[in-house]
Amino acid sequence: MKGKRGVELAFNTIILIVLGIIVLVAIVLLFNRASGSFGEKINSFFTSSNVDTIVSQCNTLGEQEQKYEFCCVNKTVKLSRQEKLELTCELAGNKTWGSKIMELNCGSAC
Repeated sequence: MKGKRGVELAFNTIILIVLGIIVLVAIVLLFNRASGSFGEKINSFFTSSNVDTIVSQCNTLGEQEQKYEFCCVNKTVKLSRQEKLELTCELAGNKTWGSKIMELNCGSAC
């Protein structure tokens, strides 16, 4: 009977460790899945330019043929820490750095 208390303590510790790991995994999944742009927001504080992100977003909008979002809604493009532009994807495609943006016939989307 003397060793029973030690076994219970070890068993309780193992259960608490397993529950802690499950909670940590749940928190990580929550941040990764529920907030898709969470990583982009964090990276925006550490990088001076978001041109690649804007090009990728514009191409996604073009592939999905979301004309209003592509043609009418301004995106904030950070070229450096101080220089920022407000452009639609259509106008960004005319820039030298935006040459990778696909073309979409905007017509009268706005």
